[in-house]
Amino acid sequence: MSELCPCGSGRTYEKCCAPYVEGGEWPPDAETLMRSRYTAYACRRYDWLVESTHPEYRRDITAEKLAASADEVHWLRLDIRSTAQNVASGEKGELFDVVEFCAYYQLDGTRVMAERSFFQRMKGKIYYVKGEALRFEASHRESPKVGRNDPCPCGSGKKYKKCCGAPA
Repeated sequence: MSELCPCGSGRTYEKCCAPYVEGGEWPPDAETLMRSRYTAYACRRYDWLVESTHPEYRRDITAEKLAASADEVHWLRLDIRSTAQNVASGEKGELFDVVEFCAYYQLDGTRVMAERSFFQRMKGKIYYVKGEALRFEASHRESPKVGRNDPCPCGSGKKYKKCCGAPA
């Protein structure tokens, strides 16, 4: 049985990202390219990361540098949050395809990298151009959190787990 692709598509690696990461095919759209780039990190195929970066943005990118920066990282999961096509961005108003994602990994504990990635076509191929880190607002609880052994906030005098927190 073949292994599932690290990108989380639910398909096998061979039928998902392998044709891109291993060479031979080019992804048809930004989301597919994003998934293949995540898979390249997970499988430590750094040459694909260089190749799939837009040629005008590769100046300081090498497979060796990418390998050194990701040496201790163990990739866990990719969540694609949204995709969009032909989004105007930057001073010149250039058009990009955009993919927002969260990539979960282990490095001294579990962490998440959230990014808005920009992709552009050149000579019929789509390439990664740049990424912007996403910052999420912290959620704020309106009322204090009630523990299962705390008194129920309804005022019954019972423990929360035996009153309003009891399973229905």
